[in-house]
Amino acid sequence: MNRILLALLLLAGCAGESPLPAPPAAATAALAPLRSVAPGDALVVAAGDIADCGRLGGARATAALVTALPNATVLTLGDNAYPDGSARDFARCYEPTWGAFKGRTRPAPGNHEGRTAGASGYFAYFGVPPYYSFDLGAWHLVSIDSEAEIGASSPQVEWLKRDLDATAKPCILAYWHHPRWSSGRHGAQARDRGRQTGALWAVLAARHATLVLNGHDHDYERFAPRDGIREFVAGTGGAALRDFVRPIEGSEARVARQHGVLVLTLHPRSYAWRFVGVDGQTYDESAADVPCSR
Repeated sequence: MNRILLALLLLAGCAGESPLPAPPAAATAALAPLRSVAPGDALVVAAGDIADCGRLGGARATAALVTALPNATVLTLGDNAYPDGSARDFARCYEPTWGAFKGRTRPAPGNHEGRTAGASGYFAYFGVPPYYSFDLGAWHLVSIDSEAEIGASSPQVEWLKRDLDATAKPCILAYWHHPRWSSGRHGAQARDRGRQTGALWAVLAARHATLVLNGHDHDYERFAPRDGIREFVAGTGGAALRDFVRPIEGSEARVARQHGVLVLTLHPRSYAWRFVGVDGQTYDESAADVPCSR
């Protein structure tokens, strides 16, 4: 798709859109202490499964929360634009909501992006490679394409090994779409793509990664560390929500039927978390800073 047509789609998608709503007063109060980032710290806000063209209210509400954190780096955890991740879907649905933060967004793709050949809508919109890494404060962050080949000998996993071996940062965070573990609907499906992420997890564990963030299941879940790695599932960015199937081993916190965002404060050698719903409530938060695994 040429640039002129994409620009016309963006204009058509934005036409008539009202400004993003203000976050609830309770959310503003909960997020206010995080607006001032201490020297050496970094702030991240994350969610997946975001802008559904059939129901934009959820994405607009979570975008309002992100607006309240102007200093945060935004991580998207896949399935950014429904139903197909096409250029039209991004123009009509993502751009008027989470598109407001495009300049500070570091995305990852999901299976809905893959419904458009070559995930061309995603790559044209964000202008990023399929997988990449960057540094944020004392942390090294890695965005993975879990729709691509992720077997033990795949080019992506080989790249991941080299990338992590080259970093001297004391803390590592990786994120992709399909969760390694989940108590949600997709996690209960033995043949789901998430069951194939073992090679990624093994490489991260061998190099003492600290955090993994995923989407795909439309709920929020936090796990106890496995192999030194704590996993969060935050498929709560705006798409239709779902209930849990059954709690699995290691699941420490679960929130169903609530759109919201995961907020991480990344200290030089530790981290803290908070999951804030669009109703302004804090549903899960760390009692104290947690040390990195490295």
